[in-house]
Amino acid sequence: MDRKEQTPQPGSLACLPRDDLQEKTGIITGAGSGIGWATALYLGRLGCRLVLADLKLSALEELAGEMDRLEAAPPLCLEVDVSKREQVESLVQQARRHLGRIDFLVTCAGILSRAGLLEVEPEEWDRVMEVNLKGVFLCCKAVAPVMVEQGSGSIVNVASIAGRTPAILGGAAYTASKHGVVGLSRHMARELGPRGVRVNAFCPGATYTPMVYENTTAEERAPLEAATPLRRWAEPDEQAAAIAFLVSDDSSFITGACLDSNGGALMI
Repeated sequence: MDRKEQTPQPGSLACLPRDDLQEKTGIITGAGSGIGWATALYLGRLGCRLVLADLKLSALEELAGEMDRLEAAPPLCLEVDVSKREQVESLVQQARRHLGRIDFLVTCAGILSRAGLLEVEPEEWDRVMEVNLKGVFLCCKAVAPVMVEQGSGSIVNVASIAGRTPAILGGAAYTASKHGVVGLSRHMARELGPRGVRVNAFCPGATYTPMVYENTTAEERAPLEAATPLRRWAEPDEQAAAIAFLVSDDSSFITGACLDSNGGALMI
């Protein structure tokens, strides 16, 4: 079977031994699939203690089983709609009680809309903004006071290559929401930096995730792969490794950045 047609299998990338993430604590939203799933496995295998959030609790429970198989610390799994303020605030409160402190937040939760400007309805626009941008805002707003009180913390907001240039597979609302994530992250970095909190945006390019498979065809994906200098798309684990770098002490002087991981598809 061609690699492009295979179901993504997060968790296959070997983790390099390292000590700086041992016992670090954090929240990952959108952990039930794709890059969020892969990031949870990656960080869990490196010794992090995690609280995982997603709309699909059954997916998180499956992930927890995989983490147990890999001898990672058992996560706290919570069903959360990141567009709902009360649910996000409860998530952070439960995470603080469960973990004791919150060293990092990774906001992976997001949805894809493919409608262009002429086709997108206001209701669809609003839903994309509620999840992709407002959801990031709510998570950051809820966790920032905890990190400020600690005097340290790292926030990684997962945007997209569509946060740097108009989306090819995504529509107008998707592009706008991801540009918003980049802008919000940079503002937060300036505001929270003096208080010891780092904030970075992460902009993955084309990645083989379930969301991609569910919303695109092989015919649509093939030319994008051919146009990428590395001549392939990323696996979720490769993006997880980059996120792990941003939450680790190795990136201790990096804030307000927009880390691109797109195989050379965008060079600016």
